[in-house]
Amino acid sequence: MNLKLKTKIAVPGKILWEGEVDEIKVQTTTGKIGILPNHVSLITAIETSVLTLKQDKKIYMVISDGYLSVEKNCVFIATDRCILEENIDEKKLDENYKIALERYNEAKKPGKKYIANKALKRINACYEIINYRKNTI
Repeated sequence: MNLKLKTKIAVPGKILWEGEVDEIKVQTTTGKIGILPNHVSLITAIETSVLTLKQDKKIYMVISDGYLSVEKNCVFIATDRCILEENIDEKKLDENYKIALERYNEAKKPGKKYIANKALKRINACYEIINYRKNTI
């Protein structure tokens, strides 16, 4: 019997992705973890990073801060933002990177610097996915 992880990814107001996967890799606040079927129950905070879902092929998406829960082969991820791999536009990304870096460098208040840093983390995670694509073609 081939067990799967029933997975849901939610952003405010909707379920963005739902399906069954063989494996999940995600960055938590204490390090990167892998989740396989029959994983121990878990609730953890997640950080802005690349989320990898493995089915017949790997699915990549960028997630922002949130949380993940695992219970009885069901995984629920709640995040404030999620960028699906197919929605990453490399040309637009280059422009967004320049803007985010400029905002980070010009930020005087800690809150503004924090927000700009989060944008840079999302953009860097998008570049990571682009590099995965280039290395698997």
